[in-house]
Amino acid sequence: MKKNLLLVFLFIAIIFFGRVLPHPYNFTPLIAVTLLSSHAISNRILSLIVPLLGFWLSDLFMNNIIYAGYYSDFTIFSSGMIWTYGAIVLVGLMGSSFIKKISSVTIVLASLSGSTIFYIISNFGVWAFSPMYAKSIAGFIQCYALALPFYGTSLIGDLLYCSLLFGAYQLVFSKNINFSISRIKN
Repeated sequence: MKKNLLLVFLFIAIIFFGRVLPHPYNFTPLIAVTLLSSHAISNRILSLIVPLLGFWLSDLFMNNIIYAGYYSDFTIFSSGMIWTYGAIVLVGLMGSSFIKKISSVTIVLASLSGSTIFYIISNFGVWAFSPMYAKSIAGFIQCYALALPFYGTSLIGDLLYCSLLFGAYQLVFSKNINFSISRIKN
């Protein structure tokens, strides 16, 4: 129980500060924390709520402090959030069914899949529900094409954060004696 409570607060803080502190666009720990949460927190509902709560709290701060000039009043939920939050849930569900054992290959594949799921779903929401793009095949292609640079930084950030967070998790919580011994020898 103490481990889960510590991880809940730690994961929420990592997402919050990873999003509100200056960083390149889409270079955040969101996907990494979502995947690690789905692996490390045994309660499936809680493992999905944690990244959603971290994301919502950072949205609340950013929408009302950093980007307050873009909104007419206090903003609890932003438009289009259903697509972003839906993508987070799908990444978490994918992680809980895909990451049974931590390995380099599994983490890289989960990270790339998580980035791709997020890119596809969140940009569909942008295309479908914002006035920025024509509701046509050309507008659809334009939306996804213009989002490619953000996808690139997402891929890099997600791979980096997954490596760091899953590696740190293994170092701290591994019960595998061979893993622990290899840490000491190296």
